[in-house]
Amino acid sequence: MTTEQKRLLQHISDRIGGPSGLLAILGVIAVALEFGFHKPVAPRFLPATLQWSALLGFVVSFFQTIRRQGLTWRTISRHWTHLAFFALLYAILMLLENPITTIRAISTAYVGIVWLCQRVASFAGFAGQRLHKGQSTLRPEKLLVTSFAIVIIIGGIALALPRATTDQLQNVRSTHPIEHTINAMFTATSATCVTGLTVYDTENDFTLFGQVVILILIQAGGLGIMVFGSLFGLLTGRKLSLRESLVLQDALSHQTIGQLRSMVRFIIVATFAFEIAGAIILYPMWPDSITTVSQRAFYSLFHAVSAFCNAGFALQSDSLIQYNNRWQIYTSIMPLIVIGGLGFPVISELHTRFRSRNQRPRKRRRPWSLHTRLVLYATPVLIVVPAILILIFESNHVTTSATTEGQAILSDLPWFTQIPAAIFRSVTTRTAGFNVTTLNPDAQSTGTTFLMCVLMFIGGSPASTAGGVKTVSVFVLAIAVFSTLRRRPHAEFAHRTIPEPIVRRAATVVFVMFTIVTTVTLVLCLTESASLEEILFESVSAGGTVGLTLGLTPKLTLTGRIVIMAAMFAGRLGPLSILVALAGRHGTDRYTYPSEQVIIG
Repeated sequence: MTTEQKRLLQHISDRIGGPSGLLAILGVIAVALEFGFHKPVAPRFLPATLQWSALLGFVVSFFQTIRRQGLTWRTISRHWTHLAFFALLYAILMLLENPITTIRAISTAYVGIVWLCQRVASFAGFAGQRLHKGQSTLRPEKLLVTSFAIVIIIGGIALALPRATTDQLQNVRSTHPIEHTINAMFTATSATCVTGLTVYDTENDFTLFGQVVILILIQAGGLGIMVFGSLFGLLTGRKLSLRESLVLQDALSHQTIGQLRSMVRFIIVATFAFEIAGAIILYPMWPDSITTVSQRAFYSLFHAVSAFCNAGFALQSDSLIQYNNRWQIYTSIMPLIVIGGLGFPVISELHTRFRSRNQRPRKRRRPWSLHTRLVLYATPVLIVVPAILILIFESNHVTTSATTEGQAILSDLPWFTQIPAAIFRSVTTRTAGFNVTTLNPDAQSTGTTFLMCVLMFIGGSPASTAGGVKTVSVFVLAIAVFSTLRRRPHAEFAHRTIPEPIVRRAATVVFVMFTIVTTVTLVLCLTESASLEEILFESVSAGGTVGLTLGLTPKLTLTGRIVIMAAMFAGRLGPLSILVALAGRHGTDRYTYPSEQVIIG
């Protein structure tokens, strides 16, 4: 072996994290071999050995780090996620009757997630820098796109394994393997892009293994893979490089690089805290048919994560319709959707002000940031006003079709259930994609369908788990229009001037999303046999990463599914990020052309 080959192998070893990284890779492969196939494809001892080796390598590496840094409170707080993980394993050991297999699989999955999140940025950097002799061609936006694509491909491969789906799909797996693979990729794209559109039924077509893969993809996609990866890097004591800080700054829309470290720490604490609190509230809601503690806990955690990440995936075929009279839906699912759609900068500012209100000596509070003011104004308006309009539209809508018999129609519910159901639909339409009432053209008025399309197009707030063009973009454009009507030279709100580049960026985002939705609608009109109402609703739902459907998703052709996958991918990463990623690196022009007036209106 030559010196260059040794150096290359050493570099690859460093990139994958050394021996512990290699064991993590083998452990994840072993999980796929053990749980992904109906018949053993390797000797039975091999997957178990590889998984225990991955866990052992992780534990040894962890304790070596502890010994090197010293057993201090600062070290413990820095590695609290790993300590919480070991506590979880102990709890599983105490609660379950036969926990060995469960502990082995969970621990290996955790090790794999830690490794993946730490190394995906390094892999992209290796591809961009080393193959081009040190000249990086991957900008932060391209790095984000690449990372999402990697996670989708890995998730799609995992969901395409035989044990990920139930025996009901055995005929599809054996006779139409290409279609099954595309459907698995569709589900992985929908989960990673936190959309919720599904060709397969999450409850009946996926096994527990497949549902766990979907849950992991939802969590990864909800936080953003760059944020998700850097979180574990921070909590294991690794410092952020300048490049990773710039990536995080772009992903979080946070302006100060120096504040990113505390912001990222807050993200993971807030996310897990909200999801665990939501899961605790949901725990008693499930029917008596879900008997075991582990199954009820999984149901609760799955729906809490799906709600906070605005994914819309549910473990029931009818989403949450059968629970539309349960108070947990309106005290857990709905608040999680709203909080997840506010955006982490807003949540952080709210948390900071709440903590400082009782501090002594009392200091003069800083004024609310303009971004937070816009979000806090826009959010209640986009919840209350659409809910009132939905009630008005549905009260004048008379259902006469026999196809709606036995369905949960909003206008047929008691009045004390109609009001929270209308508010829930107003909340979930912008971001999440859950249902508590039936969605189809016969079960709701045309006005409600059009209003839902508008809400899905708007989406949630910037730097949140939601999609769409974002509330701030729409409100900035509305403010700019209102300022123009008042003959003001600049867009103004709350005694602040909104910079002109921000207005142009908002207009660009709205225009690009409109172009995406229009293009997808036109293509689906060529490939699908459905009404314009269903196609437009599907296109806006995919582009806004909402996940609601009027029933068209399972009936899509293969071409239509690929188109919807592309729409979900573009909608999740943001139209502007896609444009910047594809545009490449350009210098700043040092000249301007002469100006000339044109006629508008």
